[in-house]
Amino acid sequence: MYIREARPEDGQELQELEARCPAGTTLIVSRVNTPDFFARAKAYEHWKVFVACEDDEILGSGACAIRDGLVGGKLCRVGYQFQAFTDPDRRRQGVAGVFHRHIEDYLTSEGVALSYLVIVEGNIPAVRLVEGYGFEPHRTLVMPGLALYQEMDVPSSGTIRPVSSNDLPAIADLLNDTWEGYELYAPASVESLARFVERTPHYGFDNLLVLEDQGQFLACLGFWDWSKITQITVLSLSRKMRMRGVLADVMRPLRPTPRVPQSGETLRQMVLTPMGFKDVLYLGVLLRYVNNQAVRMGIGSIFCVCERDHPLLRSTKGFMRIDTSIHLYVKPLQEGVAMGDGPVFVDGIDL
Repeated sequence: MYIREARPEDGQELQELEARCPAGTTLIVSRVNTPDFFARAKAYEHWKVFVACEDDEILGSGACAIRDGLVGGKLCRVGYQFQAFTDPDRRRQGVAGVFHRHIEDYLTSEGVALSYLVIVEGNIPAVRLVEGYGFEPHRTLVMPGLALYQEMDVPSSGTIRPVSSNDLPAIADLLNDTWEGYELYAPASVESLARFVERTPHYGFDNLLVLEDQGQFLACLGFWDWSKITQITVLSLSRKMRMRGVLADVMRPLRPTPRVPQSGETLRQMVLTPMGFKDVLYLGVLLRYVNNQAVRMGIGSIFCVCERDHPLLRSTKGFMRIDTSIHLYVKPLQEGVAMGDGPVFVDGIDL
């Protein structure tokens, strides 16, 4: 068995293998990056996708991205590990361990000070695996999932419009004011925002909205249509989720209620990124506006990730929200590097 960097021609084989690796706890789903397997990774400026091979057969894949971020209050290079899966017939045969060592060696060679990853609550096998590789739990965050099922009133608090390139200096200032000092946050700039918009598949200036009043930017909110890069198909539901569906069916004649997805259904989701605001009330205005756009597009839910007590959660008032715990694991790759105790920033694209 050997590890190499994935090539464009590996895309179809990787998609077929990914389809054989279901994920989830309450909802068991198949997640396949399609039509371009590499689209998710392309949202990062510096990324690699690796494959494990035996003869000419791909046994598994794993990806990583390198960016800047605050660690212990100091700007460092950090590495994010994601999108790891192994042929179900080859699990518990050391494939994942070989991947981890290869990716860690690569990150170390690139001067990365700390590696991190996120694990959804209930994924005990993944927790045991990464703890065996030396990762330690740093913080439990929350991923609020907003169920979309009807349009909402949007308060009149200013003008809502897509940003233009001329707005980027003010957008960068707003983002930095919102997230300054957060662990893993890298200060935004005109250049970094422009590069993000340019490189991210199915993302443009129309995906980044601003709430403006008398020339002042009150909030900004970006949204990424996840369904254009990843096909998520429901394979089965937990008993808890099935009971939730029964309750929703009972309530629906009495009040508008989102429906619970069924087996075989393809989910359409949005991820929110970036987010900046002077007050969470202004962010709530943009969130309702995005809700209405998403409902018209047939999107079923939108997600972000934040601290469990973060003020932005107040912007979801009026939504039907289902919170999922997200465990942040970290591993220092250099001596003297350690996460601080302050609040943590995790970008929506990491989901």
